[in-house]
Amino acid sequence: MGAFDAKINNNMWRVVFYERRGYRVQVDRTGPWLPDRQQARRWAHWFGEQGYAVALQDQNGELEKLHQGLP
Repeated sequence: MGAFDAKINNNMWRVVFYERRGYRVQVDRTGPWLPDRQQARRWAHWFGEQGYAVALQDQNGELEKLHQGLP
């Protein structure tokens, strides 16, 4: 295992933004990968306070919904 391989983090998270268009809810865009869940959760909370519908996504694609009504 090289030095590069030792630095790979298996727990990357990012904020996913949703947009409601009529009766549809779609993923509008995603944020950058962040090194841990707590940091991603803080960003998601801040964006939620600004009026955005957001969720957290881990690097395996699993979503953690933070708002009621998201698919």
